[in-house]
Amino acid sequence: MKLKKPVIYVIVVFLISVVTITLPQQITSKPTHVAAQEPSTDPVVYLPFITVPAPPANFMETFDGAPAHPTPWRSATWDITVHSRNVDTWYNLEAMDAQHGPNCESPATTHDVTAYEDTVYQCNNHIMTAINASGYGLIYLTPNQMVDFSEGEAVIRWDMSTERRSLRDWVDVWITPYDDNLQLALMNWLPDLNGEPHNAVHIDMGDFNGPTFGASVYRNFQEDSLESTWWVPYNDFLEPSPQRRDTFELRISRTHIKFGMPDYNFWWVDTDISPLNWTQGVIQFGHHSYNPWKDGNGGPQTWHWDNVFVEPAVPFTILKADRRYVNSSGSNRVNFSAPAPANSHLRFAGIGGNLQVSFDNGSTWQNAAYQKHRDYSFADESFKSYWMPIPQGTSSVLFRGQDWWGGGWHFRDISIWSPQTP
Repeated sequence: MKLKKPVIYVIVVFLISVVTITLPQQITSKPTHVAAQEPSTDPVVYLPFITVPAPPANFMETFDGAPAHPTPWRSATWDITVHSRNVDTWYNLEAMDAQHGPNCESPATTHDVTAYEDTVYQCNNHIMTAINASGYGLIYLTPNQMVDFSEGEAVIRWDMSTERRSLRDWVDVWITPYDDNLQLALMNWLPDLNGEPHNAVHIDMGDFNGPTFGASVYRNFQEDSLESTWWVPYNDFLEPSPQRRDTFELRISRTHIKFGMPDYNFWWVDTDISPLNWTQGVIQFGHHSYNPWKDGNGGPQTWHWDNVFVEPAVPFTILKADRRYVNSSGSNRVNFSAPAPANSHLRFAGIGGNLQVSFDNGSTWQNAAYQKHRDYSFADESFKSYWMPIPQGTSSVLFRGQDWWGGGWHFRDISIWSPQTP
């Protein structure tokens, strides 16, 4: 879906003259009520209310907050997905020593993480991601902001730690058109999930390389790997640190991709591309764990994140469920903080047979609908990404399913998305 900058034409009729007025781009997104009036006794003419989508603006997330202890970080404006493949880790993760001690001491000290809720946490005015998965695990952080490059180059910038103890623990970023967003996006050759989005730009640290980056463009599920200096790790020009957070920057337009570390004047990618047929994208910041102790590697890594900046950005609505997961034990209902706006979709990850949802308190049921995937011959043991329309005004959803050969049915990380803003 393409959301364009609003230009509003208000036509005011004075006798036989027609004057067209173009309002500036700083107009608010609230309905506009305009009155046309003559200096006579004629009745006032009111033009209709006009709803204006929010125009692009800059977005900045500083993760401010200094709790006394490592505290799960939750935000109404960020969607958080945490996935672990092995069935015995669906409710509690494999333990790891996550950086910052029990009183938010320096990253040289640690605290234990096994709960899903603790994998994204806050200390000292920034957040961390920490996950350990001997099968496969990932975390995706998604702000309710799309990068907008409809008028030329746009910028995504963030600060991040640079220590990397395992080649099997890495970070990435997906930029995906709104209607193609894939909750569990993953490169198709990896051993879990269901592949890449239909269309996307992907910045990837590289699973088994040193701390270096490459980039790819996906068009209709086909990958185009971009020219890069992938063989140059950042520890060639900086001292990796778990405490210092360095700036990473992506510059994107329809015809050019540039990614690197501007403070060091180093760019892994700086290349023209064939024009993209989309101009706005959902942003997913990823952290991956793939048996991080294997082959003599140093174990799971804590990544520190701060100062996420997007210019320009277009907001959209995210409504998060009141529960992390639903299964056959306990209530199968989730509630949302507000009714679904117009043009909403229900977004979730799920596993099991005959997965269904009800939007009318169980009076009717419908099959859960997959988001577009490269390959629909899904393995039973893989979670899938779901994306389906939800009626406007819906504020609770019921779920049901059938067990599969390896375990029970399971829905998790459930939210409502809409391109409309409140």
